[in-house]
Amino acid sequence: MLTSFMIAVIAFVFVYLGEPGMIFGWYQKLINKIPYDWIYKPLGGCDKCLGGQAAFWYYIFVHDEYSLFYHAFFVSMTILFIIILEKLVYYGVKDD
Repeated sequence: MLTSFMIAVIAFVFVYLGEPGMIFGWYQKLINKIPYDWIYKPLGGCDKCLGGQAAFWYYIFVHDEYSLFYHAFFVSMTILFIIILEKLVYYGVKDD
């Protein structure tokens, strides 16, 4: 579970630092030109999509014994952690 939290933090911070004026703003400008959401979002256009994609592939490459249930749980926990991080960081600032 710690690993899914770490992936969530990395994905959240990466997308956060892609906002205009931040260090990865150039990257967001670059991927904003991609017309297809199914490519744009997992590449960093959406923190939950990026984190879910990273967790998906991390689980496949790291775990020797595959379990569909644990794989789905790992990806879901990562996305849940990102949602919690968003609520904590943007509490009272952004409207959903």
